[in-house]
Amino acid sequence: MRLGTVMSFVFAAAGIAVLVKIVLPPSDTEPLRILSSGQCLECHAGVAAEWQTSHHKFAYENPEVRKLSNNFANQECIACHAPRPVLSFEPGERVLARQSERGLGVDCLACHAHPEGGVGTSNIHAKLDAPCRPRLVERMSSVEHCAACHNQHKTVEQWRGAPDNLKGNNCLHCHMPETWREGGRKGRNHSFRASHDLPSLQSAVTMEAAWDSDGAWVSLSNHGAGHNFPTDERSRAADLQVRWMDAQGEWSLWERVHRFRDPYRDETDLTNTQLPAGETQRFELLPGADIQQGEVRLLYRTNPYLEDALASELFRMELAR
Repeated sequence: MRLGTVMSFVFAAAGIAVLVKIVLPPSDTEPLRILSSGQCLECHAGVAAEWQTSHHKFAYENPEVRKLSNNFANQECIACHAPRPVLSFEPGERVLARQSERGLGVDCLACHAHPEGGVGTSNIHAKLDAPCRPRLVERMSSVEHCAACHNQHKTVEQWRGAPDNLKGNNCLHCHMPETWREGGRKGRNHSFRASHDLPSLQSAVTMEAAWDSDGAWVSLSNHGAGHNFPTDERSRAADLQVRWMDAQGEWSLWERVHRFRDPYRDETDLTNTQLPAGETQRFELLPGADIQQGEVRLLYRTNPYLEDALASELFRMELAR
């Protein structure tokens, strides 16, 4: 081989090496000292956009929470609405409240900050030499990670007692389904669809109603939630209501047939009427003798005192004699 040809190969190889070094980032990137969730936004804009729409982001500023906690005069509420990093506590152990940036609610660091530095992740394909130095933490995909806040009202215990076919793999199965983001990256959706998402609520239960030989009735089945319905916050309530049309074609006011709710500890005159996973409850309706038509509906309230007009109507069905 002539000397010129050999030198051509040498220069070509050197050029490729330089190009690779320019295009590809070095594998030993400097670790990022993470002080705030705001630092996560540059690399994780898609995740951040999902989180911005969630009630995790809204957790500390939510006016309903403010009202029910007497503007956080009930300080035990702060721990779950502005928590310290969950990974700093034992699995399932209740978290404590943080002192700074509470307005960010349940932010990136609340779930991901690792006590030994960097961030925790359940993504087995995470780039471990990224500036935030992700660490694989299997616990993050388990119910124990969510239990730090979401078992205060026994939701995780309810999940453990649910039928196997309703449990899914864990909390993420329903509340953080897999999603594809820009660039073809696959991850978990961080909008945390739950009680403020109408399709999620409607997928949890099935309402049936009829006026047959047995009379008028309505039933509700918890066929889609791996826990009680409604669950978590004791303020949440679901009401079955009925109204009737008289002989003049006038509708009566809506009347409550049944309320599904777990009362607060000081509401000693009330009992827990949540609908457990996999169970169905049926209620007989009592129209007047001259009534020929009626309607039933299911309303969901994030506050038991919320007006009907502000509640979410999950279902409405007609009744006819």
